Amino acid sequence: MEQLLEHLATVGQRLVTEKPLPGMSIGLVTPQNQQQACYLGQIDDQAMHPVQAETIYDLASLTKLYTASAYLHLALDEKFDLDQPLKKVLPNFNHPQITFKQILGHNSGLPSSVRKTTHLTKAMLENDLYTRELLNTPGTEIHYSDVGYMLLGKALSKVMGMSLEQAMQTLVIAPLQLKETGYRTNAMPEFMAIPESRFAPTEINPDRGGELRGEVDDFKAELLGGAAGHAGIFSTQADTLTFLSDWLRPEMVALLRESRFDFRTLGWHYWRFGGEDFPSVEQDWLYQTGFTGTIMALNLKTNQGLSILSNRVYPNRQVYDWWRVDRYQMPQAFFAQ
Repeated sequence: MEQLLEHLATVGQRLVTEKPLPGMSIGLVTPQNQQQACYLGQIDDQAMHPVQAETIYDLASLTKLYTASAYLHLALDEKFDLDQPLKKVLPNFNHPQITFKQILGHNSGLPSSVRKTTHLTKAMLENDLYTRELLNTPGTEIHYSDVGYMLLGKALSKVMGMSLEQAMQTLVIAPLQLKETGYRTNAMPEFMAIPESRFAPTEINPDRGGELRGEVDDFKAELLGGAAGHAGIFSTQADTLTFLSDWLRPEMVALLRESRFDFRTLGWHYWRFGGEDFPSVEQDWLYQTGFTGTIMALNLKTNQGLSILSNRVYPNRQVYDWWRVDRYQMPQAFFAQ
């Protein structure tokens, strides 16, 4: 594991040195939660603010894995049927045929997002969640969907009879003993009490008062109060690795394998190669990315997990195009070991 981390650090340092990426942390973990990590660069443009073990990052869409984890824990404890329709829990949902498993695997037919407007309100967003038209018949095609995971967040709150923050605390954070993971909302006062200086900033957004530090970057999660099923969770490298070690448990892996639909499974994306003409899916390599510059990956051949935490949107989103391509160097190096 040490040799692999050194190789990943070399790749990461090149990204930090050659591109406008402030810094990153890279971590590896085993099913027994044996961890190794390294920290490169800065959290912002100040040389006196290095990335450290205690740096907390906005995980963005990696939040979807925490939402998926909550449902998998319920399913493995035989407390929830993933094949039941979402409408059974959320009666106002317009599509009675869509199941929880289809949403978890991004094959529900739900669109990627809500309506695109510069004046989106919370009421408009929540109406769209329940009423958006489908892109295709559920269970036939894959379309990555924030809408689906926002609905999963709302349903989880209903299933548990508590706020989403409390549900996540009950099902994932507390059982895994994640010490510095959570939503930055008043429903998690201990996490809210952590000084802002420990958080890596995301972007400078004049419409939201300037630099976002310890505030969720995703505008839809922000409209929902900071906690949502698709985005909103913050964490440290150590906690993300502990979280990944849980996904390496045999019962979790078995559920992922049996729930595969094409290149997706519950929360995760299978690694594909071979180009568009002859695509091939590697069934032992899974990953998920987050808009802010985060990546998680599982190598089921070597029984290891990878966590990449960065704030690649700092100070703005102009680096997005290169990061969309270059970010895959990290999981590719991880899988190629």
